[in-house]
Amino acid sequence: MPRLPLRNIETKLQDRDETSIEEGSTMMSNECADRNEMSSKANELPRRITGAPLKVLKQVVVLMTLFCWGQAIVAEEILLISDIHFDPYSGLDRKAFEKLMELPEEEWPDYFRSLQQPTSHYGSDSNYTLFVSSINEAYRRVPDPLFILYPGDFLAHDWQSKYNALAPRTIAEDAEAYRQFTQKALRLIATEFRQVFPEIPVYATLGNDDSYCQDYWIQADGPFLSAFADIWEPTLNETVDRPDFRETFLKWGAYAVNLPGLSDERLIVLNTVLWSGSYCTDYHDPKQQNCCECKPLGNSPGLAQLKWLEKELVAARSRGQKVWLLMHVPPGLDSYVEEENSGRCATAELWNDPFSTGYRDLVDRFRDVLRIAFTGHTHMDDYRVLRVKQQPVLLHKIAPAVSPVFGNNPAFQVYEFDCESSSLTNWKTNILDLKSHGEDARKTEWRSEYDAGHIFGITEVSARSIDPLFVKIRESPSGANAKAYQTFYSASADEIRDNDLMIYVCSVLNSTFLDFSKCLADSGLETPHHVDEPAKIRRSAGGLSAPKN
Repeated sequence: MPRLPLRNIETKLQDRDETSIEEGSTMMSNECADRNEMSSKANELPRRITGAPLKVLKQVVVLMTLFCWGQAIVAEEILLISDIHFDPYSGLDRKAFEKLMELPEEEWPDYFRSLQQPTSHYGSDSNYTLFVSSINEAYRRVPDPLFILYPGDFLAHDWQSKYNALAPRTIAEDAEAYRQFTQKALRLIATEFRQVFPEIPVYATLGNDDSYCQDYWIQADGPFLSAFADIWEPTLNETVDRPDFRETFLKWGAYAVNLPGLSDERLIVLNTVLWSGSYCTDYHDPKQQNCCECKPLGNSPGLAQLKWLEKELVAARSRGQKVWLLMHVPPGLDSYVEEENSGRCATAELWNDPFSTGYRDLVDRFRDVLRIAFTGHTHMDDYRVLRVKQQPVLLHKIAPAVSPVFGNNPAFQVYEFDCESSSLTNWKTNILDLKSHGEDARKTEWRSEYDAGHIFGITEVSARSIDPLFVKIRESPSGANAKAYQTFYSASADEIRDNDLMIYVCSVLNSTFLDFSKCLADSGLETPHHVDEPAKIRRSAGGLSAPKN
């Protein structure tokens, strides 16, 4: 059934009295019955959200109830929030940090609030102020999502070196104190999510910065995976099979779950750090920061995860399920315009070849099963369309980050899933525009940035809709779609320059260095400079210096 325009439904609402509303509520369809508690949930605001427009929220609840009763709107909402990179070190000196270390994590929020820290700005990861602001704003925008997707990176960049700079004893001198501090930070993040969204499962994967050892050095079958599983499992709200979850998560940081509220939809969570070209390389070697007998593990854990993915896809096909993928590092390419090299493009493949090739083969074989993939990592509002024989097969939607460390504005997105057509139909992006705050860094006024359906004219979030959109941008680089992409890429912080646009467009549409190079050549640009270390590309693109090991 087509959706009624809002103004028509508002008119109908004015004609209904209290009795008709109550009668309508009892006649709701089965698809909407599980949303009957929305009205009561409007009164259960998180303790930190003050001055919320409760009357407005209740009106929205009634409005949505009537939408459901009349089956005018059958879309469910899903929250996508990523790359918070919580930085508890921010603004602390040694004395303040030692006090933080001594406190149980339950007392961290009061301690951070007592510091009255301004919101993190460009070039910094998320301090407590920004972290809490983001999830409170997400609740304000979408108080009752079906579920939350988090594509990784909970911990700040250079986590280990920042700890060593402030702690009374270094990681090498007291590894246990370091591990306990890291667990406190993770428990704080999990607790904040559960307090704001107590009944909503939060499906998360790990990022390259989520590790005891060092960036990109997460250890399969290691102590970090075990600790994180214990900390994060409660946020899944008993939606996973616990033995299955622990078996695969403790091995690789991967798991699978049937998505609540959606029939025949399954989520497979992957740890694509294991597939990264930077996994356990010398670039981020822990060296003296080695706290957990960290060692290079090669391709073995990644290959085992790839075989498990194939098994899961076979099973999903046999059950008639559609599969969503959640990962951190996306497939394809990461590029950086080297200003010091006359604007030439430096490019690296994000995954090692055995994984990029094997994954592409699986996507081709199971194109009838796969619906979409959500990723993080680059911090930008971006896309990767995996093509097979030049045909678009699977969209990898890259989530914008909360952390503004790469010069982006903090952002999160809300996706709509149409129950009637069983498809993702739209998303809306919300941002914290740090530029507009000026010197008043304590302001945290979020705003709506754009509605994808309105801006890009899409009716489905898939490779079938995004691929032709970027083909159109390539053909009309001065058009409205191109301008929108250039603006929204960094969440309206800094536009992609016109001269660089084709580099980004070719990255979206091509997943191999050969195809990417050809795309640039067809656009009249130079052959890109190939870089073997993708971590170097990402840090350079974000303005970060080389890691301090």
